[in-house]
Amino acid sequence: MSVTNSPTRALPAPLLRHLVVGGLKSYGDPPTRVPLAPLTLVFGPNSAGKSSLLSTLTLLRQTMASERPFQLRTRGDLADVGSFRLAVHRHDANRRITLGIGFTSPNPTGQSLLSGDTVRELTFGYGWDSGEECPGDTRFSIDLDGYRAQFDVDDEGRHDGAAESSEWVDFLTSLALAREVLPPLSPVLTPAVMRNRDDDDPDGALAQGDPVAAIRLRLAVQLHSELVEVLSRIAYIGPIRARPERTSSLSTTAYRYVGPEGEHTTEVLSDNPDLVGRVNEWFGRMGIGYEVRIVTPASAEVSMTAGDFAVLGLVDVRESKPSLVSSRAVGYGISQITPIVAQSLLSRNGMLLIEQPEVHIHPKLQAEVGDLLIHSVQERGNQLLVETHSEHLLLRLLRRVREGVLHPNDLAVLYVDLLADGSAHVRRLEVDESGELIEGWPGGFFDERLEEVLGRRW
Repeated sequence: MSVTNSPTRALPAPLLRHLVVGGLKSYGDPPTRVPLAPLTLVFGPNSAGKSSLLSTLTLLRQTMASERPFQLRTRGDLADVGSFRLAVHRHDANRRITLGIGFTSPNPTGQSLLSGDTVRELTFGYGWDSGEECPGDTRFSIDLDGYRAQFDVDDEGRHDGAAESSEWVDFLTSLALAREVLPPLSPVLTPAVMRNRDDDDPDGALAQGDPVAAIRLRLAVQLHSELVEVLSRIAYIGPIRARPERTSSLSTTAYRYVGPEGEHTTEVLSDNPDLVGRVNEWFGRMGIGYEVRIVTPASAEVSMTAGDFAVLGLVDVRESKPSLVSSRAVGYGISQITPIVAQSLLSRNGMLLIEQPEVHIHPKLQAEVGDLLIHSVQERGNQLLVETHSEHLLLRLLRRVREGVLHPNDLAVLYVDLLADGSAHVRRLEVDESGELIEGWPGGFFDERLEEVLGRRW
């Protein structure tokens, strides 16, 4: 493909600045803060904790979407880490599983108590009651550019207020003074948000017209709304994508997400006709040799009796006379890459989590995926977190840095490994403007190629 060689300025800071993870699988205490860039790659040995990083976001999303957002939902459509005892570090149920994110305003032009570039770090330390064998209190922490507060909250997000520090109260007071006229608070008690138990009491702080209590509750409502908005932008694609069914039933739902296994790819392409052309354009750039085509029933009688359905077909454009074939009649790699291409070109200002995009595709195509990821970041405004083992993918991205297509600040290369005590350790490998890893690869990672090429004969 053609690539612009003019130097590229760094993109604006990404929506998600960092992840916080502790007590989950191989991640111990204290929690690890993991930096994110617009495009972040995660490398490391097997079972070191790479997938658990992505689980930070998928677990938070499915938990926040549940009826009890302050109780960790360990099993769901996006993430399944088993029971709490299976998921917690060293299976010690007395530990907490701490998950959190640092982010800026998802709606910087909207009304807010905070500036748009203020980093909001919200973390949830989910506990377990070993006596009752049920979820315990959650330790909810807020950090707003250095202003911190921590509360133990129940399953409805209420706390007793005893943990509020004088610095935190001073911060709330300054917000209240800066905004003397507050919009009406109702119906603020409906959603499950962090609030003082006294707020529910008719004789409590709100009933007494306490401006600090009012601003605290408004801030809680805003942060809860922003967190839900940020997490709703996540599209997760797992390490093994499903092969398309021979037919896919359509519904009135407008599909915008291919699903964690790519199982809704046909529906997404059917509901977004313009996306088909963009996918085919990138199939051509990547040298795949096929184009996708959505085939629907030509007969109204078929639709009336069998319902609306679609078939994902492939056109073999390598032949002088292109022919239409079933998507199940070609190599497995096409089914693995199609959902990634589709979602990368469909999402806008979203957060894409992709595991092992290189599965079942050859090295040249793995490298071409790098250009697709750059396009998704630069042209679609997406932020990507990609777990991979592909050296070819990384080499393409480093090459684009060297060519000035990708700014080194827009690429984060994370290396996850285990310490001597078995705990996960994450470090960022810095990239310079020449597209080189400043300190090289740790632990001989990717040295196998040289070993095989230069190794001595037996």
